Amino acid sequence: MFKKLGSTKYHPKDKPIMAWDGTCGFCHYWVIKWKKMTGDSIEYKPYQDVYQDFPDIEHRYFKQAIRFIDLDGNIYSGPEAVFQALHRYASKWRWVMPLYRKFRPFRFLADRFYSFVSRHRVKFYRITVSLLGKNPARPKHYWVAYLGIIVVVVTGLIAFS
Repeated sequence: MFKKLGSTKYHPKDKPIMAWDGTCGFCHYWVIKWKKMTGDSIEYKPYQDVYQDFPDIEHRYFKQAIRFIDLDGNIYSGPEAVFQALHRYASKWRWVMPLYRKFRPFRFLADRFYSFVSRHRVKFYRITVSLLGKNPARPKHYWVAYLGIIVVVVTGLIAFS
């Protein structure tokens, strides 16, 4: 499980920063999607390029989870980082952060799912690409076709049983 952090005294200057693992294909894929949702309001930077700008945050914590560092110095970690960024800068997704904050079962599941996915990023990258396509800016919804095939097969099995 990743460690949640409170705040840093080294505030970002112009824009909040989303620090992610620049060596992770899965992370890169989702950063492109989030950037499309939030526009230029957030700087998405690999933690390898920014961790030295925050000397009060240990390098190992950047390795553990994605970190959203807001202009006030507050640090959001893991799924909370994504939810806070979308809450502040993607109006369509503002409902997720209040759900995360107020509904403990959702927070518990989101944190555990994030930890699970982060330990299996290569597999989840393959799953993501197979369901949405290789270009995160222009997703192909292959999952609809897969779901349709499953429904047809299951319906056929039930009908011919």
